[in-house]
Amino acid sequence: MGLPNAEVARVQVGTDDPNGQTRPFTLVWTPDGQQIIVANYRSNNVSIVDVRRALAHDPHAEVARIAVIRPPEPDGTVLPGNPKGTAVTANGHYVVVSGGPRLDPDAPPSGTMWIINLRSRAVVAEVTGVGNDPYGLTILERFEE
Repeated sequence: MGLPNAEVARVQVGTDDPNGQTRPFTLVWTPDGQQIIVANYRSNNVSIVDVRRALAHDPHAEVARIAVIRPPEPDGTVLPGNPKGTAVTANGHYVVVSGGPRLDPDAPPSGTMWIINLRSRAVVAEVTGVGNDPYGLTILERFEE
């Protein structure tokens, strides 16, 4: 059982429907602690939550919702994005999101990674063929001495 008042805010993400099923999967904080990025598995989007607004119980604490769309398959079908993993760059400029449906193990790699610019709040690049059903992410930034 949690401590009294342990929950200080609750924010609906990924949909405007109060009964919507978005299945927030992972989240990551920006380095400055001002935003939380949430991968919404069922709604195939990524939410950006402003922490100050959330703590103030502002109904508009979700300040952006960004669709993550997979490129069409060779037969033209578009599989769901199913975003799962999230990681933010050390400078807080980008979030990398992994996703893609689980396919037959003998199928070609189905995973996709989306790179989202947190300033423009837009997908700026995607990488396809990243494993099958990718989850966790870590960003290792190279530093020159």
